[in-house]
Order: sequence, then structure tokens, then C-alpha cells
Amino acid sequence: MGKPVSVNPKPTVISVRVTDDQMEEIRRLMEKKKMSASDIMREAFRSFMENAEQSRMDAIRAAALKYSEARGT
Repeated sequence: MGKPVSVNPKPTVISVRVTDDQMEEIRRLMEKKKMSASDIMREAFRSFMENAEQSRMDAIRAAALKYSEARGT
């Protein structure tokens, strides 16, 4: 019969080399969270992107505050 077709297919594959220690950490997470390695890496990527966006917004706020203070407003 085969595997059902996914509603949201993920056609792109990324291969990543990790150390034995990193792979062991991934395996621990897989066991603890009952997730696949792919799901763990997708979650890590989402977290990375959220943190990057937050850092970008923090930098914009800091620059705006500095500009505002320099203008005395």
C-alpha cells in the first residue's frame, strides 16, 4: 500500500555532518521528545530563526532609542 502522501511535503534534503558527541545529544533528544532526527533539526532551525529575528528587532530598538536620545526626544 505504501506511505500516505503528505499534505505538506518537504522535498528538500539537507545533509549535515556532526561529531559523535553531537549525534549522541541528538539521539538523547529523540528518545526524550519521541521525535525523529529530522523533526529535532527542524525545531532547532525554527528556534534559531526566532532568536535571529528577536536579535534583529532588539538591534533596531536599541538604534531607535539611541537616535531618540541623541535628538533629545
